[in-house]
Amino acid sequence: MVELSALAAVVIFVVGVTVYSGTIPPVSTIASESMTHSDYWQYGTMNVGDIVFVKKVDNVPGSVITYVVGRERNYSTYGGEYGNVVLYRSSDGQTIIHRAMFYLSWSSGRPVVQGYHNQSWMTVTDKYVLIKEVGFSHRNLVVYISSMVNESGFITVGGDFNLAFRGGVYNSSLNAYEAADQNVGITNAPPVNKSSIIGVAFWDIPWFGLIKLNVLKLYGQWPQSNEVAKDTYDLFFAAILVIVVLAAFPYGRVIRRKK
Repeated sequence: MVELSALAAVVIFVVGVTVYSGTIPPVSTIASESMTHSDYWQYGTMNVGDIVFVKKVDNVPGSVITYVVGRERNYSTYGGEYGNVVLYRSSDGQTIIHRAMFYLSWSSGRPVVQGYHNQSWMTVTDKYVLIKEVGFSHRNLVVYISSMVNESGFITVGGDFNLAFRGGVYNSSLNAYEAADQNVGITNAPPVNKSSIIGVAFWDIPWFGLIKLNVLKLYGQWPQSNEVAKDTYDLFFAAILVIVVLAAFPYGRVIRRKK
C-alpha cells in the first residue's frame, strides 16, 4: 500500500510538472561549469549534474526578467544573481543554459535596452553596452552590439563562472570584460529571439543528472566531464544511500505494530 502511494505521488508530480512547464521534456541537465560559483558544489547555484526544470516562455520579453530589469527590482535567482536563467538553442543547435542580461531592440538605428533609464551602473552606446559590478566577481561587463543592428532579442552571458574566472577579452579603456555569448563564440547567432528560447529555469534537483551525463560519457558525448565540482560525486552517492535506506525501511511492519 505504501509502495502504491509512493508511485502515485511520483506520477502526480511528473504530470503536474509537465503541465506547469508547458514543454516536453520539462527538464534539462547542467553539463558544464559555466553557471557555477566555486570548485565545490554550492546550494542555490547551478552545478554540473543538476537537473533543471524549465517553464515555457509565451511572452517575450515580458515573461523573462533580465539582469537589467532584475537589478532594478532587486529580483534574483540562482546564486543570488539578478534576473532569470534561460535555456535557448544556439546557432549550432546546442541547448545553452545562461543568464539573460538584457533585451535589445532598435529604433531608427539606435539601440534600445529594456529597463535602461540612465542608471549610474550602466551605459548604452551605438557600439556597446557597459554594465558595472556584475555577478559575484563584481566585474564590469561590456557587450559589443554594433554587429547586431536591427536584430532584437536577449543578450546572454556565458554563465556566472565564465565572467568571473574566464572573462573574455579585457578592454582596459572601459575596465570591462567581454563575456556575452554573442561576442565570445558560444553562439554565432544574433540576440536570442523568441523562436530560439526554450524556456526559463525555475527549479532544480541536484546531482542526479550525473546518471545521464555518465552514460553520455561512455559514448564520448560529455567533453566537460572534468568540470564536475570536487565533492559532487560524494554528495550524489550519499543521496543514493539515503534513498535506498528509506526505500528499504519496513514501513508496513511499523504501522502494524502501532495498531
